[in-house]
Amino acid sequence: MPIKIKQLHISGLRGVQEQFALNLGEKSILLYGDNGTGKSSISDALEWYYTDAVSHLGSQEIDLKDALRNAYLSGEKESSIKINYSKPVINAERKLYYKKGKLVTEFSNDTTDFAEYLERSRKENLLLRYQFLRDFVDQTKSDKLKNLSDIIGFSEVTKAKEVLKKSFNFIKAEIKNQNFENQINTQKTTLIEKIGAAFSQEANLFEKINETIAPLCLGFTVGSMADIDNVLAKLKTPASSKFVNELRFLETCQASLTDLEKEVDFIDTEYTKYHVEFNKIADDVGSIMQTYLAELLKVGNDVIVKKFHKDESCPLCLQPKNLTDLQAEINVRLQEIGEAAKKKAVFDSSKTSMVAIAAERIKRLDALATDLLYKDLANSKISKAVAGLKVKIGLYQKAALEKVTSGNRLSDASSLKLHAADFLENVDIAARISKIKTAIASDNTTVLYANISAAKDAFMKIKNFEEDREKLEKQKNSLEIIFNEFVKKQKEGLQNFIDTFSGTINDYYQYMNPGELFEKIRIVTIGEDDELNGITIEYKYKGEWVSPPQKYFSESHLNCFGISFFLASVVAFNKENKFLILDDIISSFDTNHRKKFADLLFDKFSEYQIVLLTHEEQWFQYVRQIAKKKGWLINEIKWTEIKGTHLSELPDDLKEIIEYNLANGNVTLLGNPIRKYLEHILKKICLNLEVKLSFKYNEVNEKRMPDEMINELKSKINKASAELKVNLPIIDKLSSSSVFGNLLSHDNPFDPKLGDLKAFWADIIAFEKLFHCQNKECKKPDVSLRNYDTVAKNIRCGCDTTKYDWKN
Repeated sequence: MPIKIKQLHISGLRGVQEQFALNLGEKSILLYGDNGTGKSSISDALEWYYTDAVSHLGSQEIDLKDALRNAYLSGEKESSIKINYSKPVINAERKLYYKKGKLVTEFSNDTTDFAEYLERSRKENLLLRYQFLRDFVDQTKSDKLKNLSDIIGFSEVTKAKEVLKKSFNFIKAEIKNQNFENQINTQKTTLIEKIGAAFSQEANLFEKINETIAPLCLGFTVGSMADIDNVLAKLKTPASSKFVNELRFLETCQASLTDLEKEVDFIDTEYTKYHVEFNKIADDVGSIMQTYLAELLKVGNDVIVKKFHKDESCPLCLQPKNLTDLQAEINVRLQEIGEAAKKKAVFDSSKTSMVAIAAERIKRLDALATDLLYKDLANSKISKAVAGLKVKIGLYQKAALEKVTSGNRLSDASSLKLHAADFLENVDIAARISKIKTAIASDNTTVLYANISAAKDAFMKIKNFEEDREKLEKQKNSLEIIFNEFVKKQKEGLQNFIDTFSGTINDYYQYMNPGELFEKIRIVTIGEDDELNGITIEYKYKGEWVSPPQKYFSESHLNCFGISFFLASVVAFNKENKFLILDDIISSFDTNHRKKFADLLFDKFSEYQIVLLTHEEQWFQYVRQIAKKKGWLINEIKWTEIKGTHLSELPDDLKEIIEYNLANGNVTLLGNPIRKYLEHILKKICLNLEVKLSFKYNEVNEKRMPDEMINELKSKINKASAELKVNLPIIDKLSSSSVFGNLLSHDNPFDPKLGDLKAFWADIIAFEKLFHCQNKECKKPDVSLRNYDTVAKNIRCGCDTTKYDWKN
């Protein structure tokens, strides 16, 4: 069941010094209060309760807990907000109090039910303030996407997409960096040299080895890798071990150095790419450094947009500056930073690739040192050559790890490139291999052992390289398929949501702006292929699609969109709570938009519990008329130095104010209210009965005196209605009482008595009842010519209970 608030109790928070209690009973409430009375204390307390933050107090210079606590509150007293819900199990109080000299907070409800409710509620849209109306509209395209993604939980989907993309790119880079083809080809060369052919199938290898060992008449054939080991065991002799081990070591070193020599151009090409990107960034390091200021600039833009800073000066340095110009400059800088960020992304990719390539080659050279023969004195020249190569590749690695902001320049590719001279040791290794082969040439058994052993090792390495490559290729292909399908579904899902969401926003916007030129407002995704870079807002203006809204929208229109976006978000995402807090959000609306917004709330959000705060008196008066009929609660917020923010103890309705003061004997507070009420009902009755008064201009016409209207009303009744003539004594009585009303509302020594006031009020009520139906079910209670019965020739109320004869 959706949650509504039954009771809200605030104590010692923000403007509330003592107690502030709203007994809502799950009903909506309209609250009026002048600026400075502390209306926002309600929204601040609720926002803190749910989010542990208050958005407009989100500054490093502000201690939130200290700012929340009422400044007049003594140290031993607790600040708190207590909420009772339509679901009692989640009722809770959040306290703020001093403990060992520090302000601490705690919830009274520590149940799992409440913890889960609070977590779900934090994902919903419960509060809207005026200063945040245009947040979404004024954001950059990428920030709009992030904002909407966060609201709908789509940011988690985007994160998953980024993980997939990162994994795909990593494996793709790994395949390139390993350079499997080069390593496989080197081992195939060894196979050809040792057994005369390069095979990729075990059966072919076994067949070739069987041909080789056939003259030895060993009595069995090779059919598995284990059989090859058996052959080697039969061929191995103590005398041949020394030669074979040395030959294996030398051939391994030769293969590794050969592999590296073949990769010289590959390494050089990758380094050149990196070198170019490094120089691009180094030449424009200022732009790259600016990327670290992106968040600061975005915050600065928010400060201006949300009008936290209203002076014509820079909010950071306070130097004189036109805010419009400053905002435009910030947007230009953010766009430039976006371009710089793209360059940096390309650079980061080339840097990562170069680091991996250098590390992999050093790893292969390090593998040679694991052989026991590597440290043999006879192989010192090989060790020295390998160490030299590691030093040169280390220069690549050092360059790849250089910080682009260091101010250092990288060495040119030509100065780092490996040359033939770096691989001269391979000539000596080849000579030593040749010498060993010559030495064992006469020993056919030893030659066969060396060749078969080397062939087996080469074949196994090829199989390992191929398996590793195949695994990576499968992973790459699988990830590519998953990624492409993921992106497809992501776009479809987001677009389906946005289409529906846009439709709701447009409905609300058009409701508040009927018949205007701005049509079919919609949110549109931006991006190509797999990239979703942002979203923008489009609308039709004079038949053409236009973007962004700021191009033609007035401030009032932009705020209408902000409200439409918020309310559409409420409908789309608020599944837990069925209440909203709207804090003074119509401040910059023109009269028509204010009215339509109120109508929108009553028409489209009648099922929601709304806490509506405003300081606009005229709008309050308009909304109050409807709210009262809809069963809303209505009150006024006051502030005094002694009590702080508190609810008015008086009823907000003029009639209720009069009856309240009569009941409490407040004679001095009754003059103006009674006079105003009398003038109000007289104007309404004269309008309904088309009583003609002498012409007067504008404001003078609005200030008709009661006796003038009463006299003309009596004249009209005398001519038109015999039934109402009977009641003229009531009107005559009111006429004499109106003089009393004049005395009450002006400065004079007249000293009224409570009994006189009660009699005067009784005359007014009796008079009002003549022209106002007392049937509570009557939907049009005013007796009016609009309800004139042409057959019966009478005027009447809407339900026909109160009626009088009438001659037109």
